[in-house]
Amino acid sequence: MKRILLSIFALAAAALSAQSGYYLSPCAGTGNPGNLNADPEYPVGGGLPATWSTVMSGAKTSPEWSAAQAIPFGFQFNGSDVSSFKVSSTGVLTFDINSSVAAPAAANEALPSANIPDQSVCVWGLTLNASGDYIVSKTFGTAPNRQLWVMYASATEANIGTGWSYMSIVLEESSNNIYVVDQRVQCVKNGAQCTDKTKLTVGLQIDGSTAISHASSPAFACSNNNDPTPADNRYFAFMPGTQPVNAAAATSVNMAPYLKLSEAPFTVKVDVVNQGSASLSSVDFEYSTDGTNWVAGTVSGLSVATCASSSISHPTAWTPAAVGTYTVSVRLTKVNGTDVTAPTLTKTVQVVDQFVKRKILNEVFTSSTCGPCKAGNANYLTVIDGRTDHSTIKYQVWWPGIGDPYCTDEIRTRTSFYGINSVPRMEVDGGWDQNASSFTKALYDDFSAKPAFVEISATASLTWKNQITADITLNPLVDFTGSNIRLFAAIVEGMTYWNVKTNGETEFEDVMKKMMPDANGMLLTGGLAKGTPVTKQLSYAFVGNYRLPLDGTQAQHIKHASENSVETWDDLKVVIFVQDMTTKEVLQSETIELAMTSVEDVDAGVHVFPNPANEVIFVRSKDALNAGIELTNVQGQVVYSGSMSNGVCQIPTQALAEGMYVVRMATANGVHSSKVMVRH
Repeated sequence: MKRILLSIFALAAAALSAQSGYYLSPCAGTGNPGNLNADPEYPVGGGLPATWSTVMSGAKTSPEWSAAQAIPFGFQFNGSDVSSFKVSSTGVLTFDINSSVAAPAAANEALPSANIPDQSVCVWGLTLNASGDYIVSKTFGTAPNRQLWVMYASATEANIGTGWSYMSIVLEESSNNIYVVDQRVQCVKNGAQCTDKTKLTVGLQIDGSTAISHASSPAFACSNNNDPTPADNRYFAFMPGTQPVNAAAATSVNMAPYLKLSEAPFTVKVDVVNQGSASLSSVDFEYSTDGTNWVAGTVSGLSVATCASSSISHPTAWTPAAVGTYTVSVRLTKVNGTDVTAPTLTKTVQVVDQFVKRKILNEVFTSSTCGPCKAGNANYLTVIDGRTDHSTIKYQVWWPGIGDPYCTDEIRTRTSFYGINSVPRMEVDGGWDQNASSFTKALYDDFSAKPAFVEISATASLTWKNQITADITLNPLVDFTGSNIRLFAAIVEGMTYWNVKTNGETEFEDVMKKMMPDANGMLLTGGLAKGTPVTKQLSYAFVGNYRLPLDGTQAQHIKHASENSVETWDDLKVVIFVQDMTTKEVLQSETIELAMTSVEDVDAGVHVFPNPANEVIFVRSKDALNAGIELTNVQGQVVYSGSMSNGVCQIPTQALAEGMYVVRMATANGVHSSKVMVRH
């Protein structure tokens, strides 16, 4: 199974003053270097944190250089101090800010090249073609281990059509390492996803005769996917000097983020990769949980080949004094007995006294006009088959083409919140953002295994006049101090049939019909305090009659003040979830089946039975004594038409094919519809 590991793989080279020349580390890293940058990879204004600074924005009709940008710490390129840089709209960062070389064209070349300045770092071939394309920068970490990130956010490239690529050039304080990070890519041609790859030049140009490049340049292919988290990132380290004999890098602090105090003591583990030319046989490392008291230890008897990784355990276990939040810091001190200077890695660990089983929230963005969505939805159903540790909400979006008729303004709001710009797409607990076809049972197990620290208990009822009321109690097991934590309740219909369009799907599960109070949720003012239950009631009354919109355009959206798109009232449920709107993390979810006082109360005296039916369907009503009645199949074809007689109708089903049907009739309170299964 693919485990989502935010490998930090911080390549630790000694910070040697005036060290010239570079070598490309033989091992590509995964995640982000040093694990300092955990920001989501979204467009500017579409989810990227506002703490990034704009260096340049598109659309550029011809190549341009940015203004000079200051480096916020001491840095050397090829052994010489540099304090600023400029960056081109085509993927070249140069420290020679006074160079007269024009900004290079997007048509990239092998290095060295006379078309770019000396003292340059390249992801050459990216372009800012659209107004939403940006180059942005941000500094992460604290002295003396800071990193300056310069990111091409949603840049384009000739070989991926109108798709997008996210790549960064990273300058690291003290080590003077330069990283190129391959973050996110999507190929789009003729309005559809494609599989073509980028062809970029990735490397350093020291001067007109000296350069060091990735082996695949000038046809470097971004090989990650459209995941906006660092989980699938890979990076390449250009390091001053020559490859050492004895060198290793800590890649992550390998500890669970939540630990139960009753299970102490805990083993402090660190993942390391051998960066030296010699086999890794021993590592000295130390850890601290308070930043001052360091516990030293030696791990020997290893046999780790160059570029191979290993997880090593400190010989001295850690026993926390009490429940609380701890920062576990780890640093390597010796490799094969040789002293090394390495960055300090940290991980925040919460020691708790209790937690509860997580029910993950799967938000699936799809459409009945999206061809690939059929496969995505089928894969999703296969993954969740027989599993119960999840809640599902399907958002039927307004594209491609005419879009899905069941799109609403609230679906647009959730789509914008996540920066969704292609379907099928799927969000798991507000973090995993990929094509639903990529979801696996292994990923499901990974997400559901993560503990939760909010208990949700609730009841939901559907009463006369089609009012849905959810009484909700939240029991926080730890403090959640975020300023924008919100409670949501989504009313979903278990199965819909009438929004069939062009992609071959005839059934649509868990379709979102309305959110309570709305798509922005209910703000939990002050967050959630451990041990202090929060009780809320959310309610919504559907009004008017059913309408099937023509398409997914905003003009056709259901106007909830006067109409609805609920196909049947006996197939609704409520998905409740709590979300930190700043981080997008979903803290917990729960799915509540509706309790109905009786079918007669809900639908003004209409009772449809048995369900499933074999030979006959009985329809009874105490109010609609002589109403017209129809039975339709899932294609919307009328297979029976008749009327009530003194409040009773019998619909013969012996000749009908097995499957789902819908009974429709007019009552004093509107059009009643009810699903019924025919099974012989």
